[in-house]
Amino acid sequence: MRTASNIGRLESLISPEARVYRFNADENVHNGALPLACKYSNMAGERSKLVLVDEGGMVSLFDPVNGKMDVNSEDGMTPIAKWRGHDNSIFGVDWSADDTRMVTASADETCRLWDVEQQALLGTFSGHSQTVRSVSWRHGDQHCFSSASRDGSIMMWDTRANKTKTDDEYTYRPVNTISRAHHELRYAGKAPRGKGGLVAASVTAVQHLRHNTNLIVSAGSKSEAIKCWDVRMSAPTRASEPPMPVAASFLATSSGRSRGTSSLALDPDGTRLYSACNDNRVYVHNALSLGSPIAQLEAPEFECSSFNITTSASPCGRHLAAGSSSGSVVVWELDTYGQNSSRRRAVLQGHIKEAGCVAWYPGAEKTQLATCGDDGTMRVWDINAELADAARVDPMRKCRWGFTSVHREV
Repeated sequence: MRTASNIGRLESLISPEARVYRFNADENVHNGALPLACKYSNMAGERSKLVLVDEGGMVSLFDPVNGKMDVNSEDGMTPIAKWRGHDNSIFGVDWSADDTRMVTASADETCRLWDVEQQALLGTFSGHSQTVRSVSWRHGDQHCFSSASRDGSIMMWDTRANKTKTDDEYTYRPVNTISRAHHELRYAGKAPRGKGGLVAASVTAVQHLRHNTNLIVSAGSKSEAIKCWDVRMSAPTRASEPPMPVAASFLATSSGRSRGTSSLALDPDGTRLYSACNDNRVYVHNALSLGSPIAQLEAPEFECSSFNITTSASPCGRHLAAGSSSGSVVVWELDTYGQNSSRRRAVLQGHIKEAGCVAWYPGAEKTQLATCGDDGTMRVWDINAELADAARVDPMRKCRWGFTSVHREV
């Protein structure tokens, strides 16, 4: 039986000035930095937090539930805590299962572990030789996470192992490494002189699966191939040895042209995996039986032309939000199988440049999203029908607020 559509409710998503964090209005912003990633804590309710990381290496913490909502204010949002996380750009962030710690991934080639309440550094994870693009905690595990880097490797870390202490600070080495995870063989057969061999590829995303904590999936910059790895397999001990064997590998699309994958995301129950590809589509996979995509999502407003575009699923699994290089944020309404055959969608308009990162509030009691844009803003979107209707006829608010339109194509 088909579930009744509730896409119309999303037309009341609105982002007033009071729910915007503007980098150019913050005197503490480092060298005009831009937001790169945001992530809600796992816990909903009064203890929920929203973290934002940026190009200047700063970590900012917000209260998304109790934050001010004075619609007449033009001051915007204010962090409840802010500290320098790295001396270079931070591209990724993830929360531990109990929300007491978070890990950040940086262009300084390291990951760092933080005590959230104290904003204290607990350890530095060194091993990558280029920018670390993505981090993912193992689900339900307080100690283990994985990282993906432009150096082509995926590294696994355990806060209980491979650590040394110097001047009251811990430094960690990886417990396992997958080298050349997404390198491509230029020619499978006989290659022209000087044209063969492996083509280096950045690993753009890594994601731990929920149903089997021994499995991780990854994506790269050179193709739409998604790879699944069993972390129980042994890694090579020398660089000259072949990389760890992959448990499964499949193409997100058969378009024929290698465009690369920007990001990976799981839905809340871990049954579907979403891959945003640079062919302007989001592919839907059965995470319990990985293989060719079971569906694809696209829209005129959705453009994925960089490796900064992310997706996020709603707590109920009925909606998937995606950033876009066009500046829009598209929210598709999904059916039971994660498809969008009706093409019903909501389009959030508020950023004037690429909207890279999106995050969905984890609790079902509140419909809220956070979005980051290259226009130097992070916007928080809430459902408020009365405010949305009133603001649409106010010329001043229409210029600076974020509004939502709904498309009901069938």
